[in-house]
Amino acid sequence: MRTDAAEVLDSVIPVLAKDRGASMQVLAAGAGISRATLTRLFPTRQVLVQAMAAKILDDCDRVLTRAESGEHAVGAVLDMLIGEYQPFAQLWNLVYVEPDDRGESTARTEEIFTRIVALLVMGQDAGALRSDMPGTWLASTFCGLAETAWELTLEGHMGVRQVPGFLETVLLHGLGSR
Repeated sequence: MRTDAAEVLDSVIPVLAKDRGASMQVLAAGAGISRATLTRLFPTRQVLVQAMAAKILDDCDRVLTRAESGEHAVGAVLDMLIGEYQPFAQLWNLVYVEPDDRGESTARTEEIFTRIVALLVMGQDAGALRSDMPGTWLASTFCGLAETAWELTLEGHMGVRQVPGFLETVLLHGLGSR
């Protein structure tokens, strides 16, 4: 039985993504634990949702900090964002689109999104991404595509290993058949 809070969060994030109104009982079942164990770790649904948001934001921060380190060429930075798309998909799905509160998580979400924009603008400046679109458009497109890909993997319509290639193709080459 899972009793580690981090493991439980990893298990309930996809459950909440599929059903935003999921009860604590449904979330516990999705994590493979009892409701009592879930409420021991997270006393209320609000505490659980806040913990999920914090975990997602921490995961995004970790990826962005590595990408922003200056140790990587622009292509490697884009590969890193694409290869580690899942926290950004979760950000878009669970935190950015429908934030649970208007406090710290919203401020952190806005900061994360600003950092994504800055990295993609850097890609534009280096000639790796189109320069005829605003950075916010590119960042929103990346997060939206990441969310779509993640949802398709959760529903079994696409394999997890396919996602980076698909994201790269659409982000770097668009949908055209050129």
